[in-house]
Amino acid sequence: MTRPPPERDLSRRALLAAGAAATVGTAGCVGSAGSLVGQFDESDPLVTYNRIGKGSRALTYWTSTFYMPAQTGNNQPELSPLTGPFYRTLKRRSAQPAAAPALRAQHAEWAAAHPGFRVDVRYPDARDERWRDALVDRVSADRPPDASTVDHPWLADIRGSLQPLTDHVADIGDFFPFVREQVVRDGELLAAWKYTDCRCLYYRRDLVSQYADGQPPRTWDDLVAFGRAVAANEGISGYLHYPSSATSLPLVWGQGASFVDDDGDPVIGRPANRRALVRALSFLRRLVESGATPSRTARVQGYEQMARAGREGTVGAFVGGSWQIEKDFKNRVEGDRWRRWGVAPIPVHESGEHTTLVGGWTEGAFTPGDGPAARATREFVAKFVEPRSMGRYCEAAGLLPTRESLFDDRSLFDPDALPYYRTFRRLLRDGRPQPSVPVYPTVVAAFERALRAVLSGEETPAAAADATVRAVTDVARET
Repeated sequence: MTRPPPERDLSRRALLAAGAAATVGTAGCVGSAGSLVGQFDESDPLVTYNRIGKGSRALTYWTSTFYMPAQTGNNQPELSPLTGPFYRTLKRRSAQPAAAPALRAQHAEWAAAHPGFRVDVRYPDARDERWRDALVDRVSADRPPDASTVDHPWLADIRGSLQPLTDHVADIGDFFPFVREQVVRDGELLAAWKYTDCRCLYYRRDLVSQYADGQPPRTWDDLVAFGRAVAANEGISGYLHYPSSATSLPLVWGQGASFVDDDGDPVIGRPANRRALVRALSFLRRLVESGATPSRTARVQGYEQMARAGREGTVGAFVGGSWQIEKDFKNRVEGDRWRRWGVAPIPVHESGEHTTLVGGWTEGAFTPGDGPAARATREFVAKFVEPRSMGRYCEAAGLLPTRESLFDDRSLFDPDALPYYRTFRRLLRDGRPQPSVPVYPTVVAAFERALRAVLSGEETPAAAADATVRAVTDVARET
């Protein structure tokens, strides 16, 4: 599952958003999300952590604490346990407080335009719920919330219940191609993809200058040669590979191969696709056998491990996420030392084409019909991809907009909020998300098992590929 965005410091745009929403407080009513005490008057803030608007007609909305429009859950102190649990208030913190002012401004604008409605907010991730399963169950039982934040791989399970947003979202053609391919069906926009990210090659500029003639590795052979030279001459890891589907699928996709077809049926067992999978796994094994990559790369558990190695100067290159240059380098090292790291497309097979995996979360509306509640819900969801709202949020959060025009409009989105945005913009044009099809969790699990088995030397690339094909086809056959 794609992660919600990481926290970053408050940006210029977020500060402006905070000023624009100065009348919007952060204090909420006593109680858990979704419950309200008493009536609202002029002294009540328009937006709190568990409520958006002050109207009498309630809409329900599920989202993550990453998108809490208040930096803290409430301003009321937690009472002594002696008073009993009924009177205790729950202190909650936004997981992304820097972006809270931008979200609060967005929600306040919607609330002002819809005075008869309010949105009661629920945070499934704060309750340790299986959010996806709960949402799918409610959709299947025809009892969904009015709206919900939706990770894009979940779309396959709920697409039939999503209500069209087309009449409420301007210029659908402005979204990057991968967005339109995933959330537009029969000309209708079914979900609001509010931000994105991508994977890229992080490389040390000084080492590339010394060992690769100043050009970051473009092909697999280039990366092997660069990594081997760095390891041999610098005594550090030339390249580290995080064995996840997000960093590794582009190695298969770049060869024109796929694990599933457009209908979600497994096709990885077809000869051309299997050969591409074997080639990708063989390349990773060659990195280890050549000395370009240490075998311990099979045990890498997350992006932060690679970034930490980068900050400590013990690696020459790795594939990471677009958010890391801001979060894990610029905000974590002294002065301009983060600039020693450049970004480039993920290297490809010599006959392949560059591609990258993109992520991000969407918003969906479930209230059917064309009544006032349905229209208010769709306008609430559509607000996330309104250019001004998207620009404010992405700038504050250090994320990439899904509307390409925002990269050219400094009045809406300051591109300097994220270093190397020009490279990321180019990568997004060839971006590809993990397919939102039911069998894909099996694909991810089988592929990541193969990656670790090959990098550690436990299996040959051919054997690991065959095990992957069997796992995927067996599950598809059972379903």
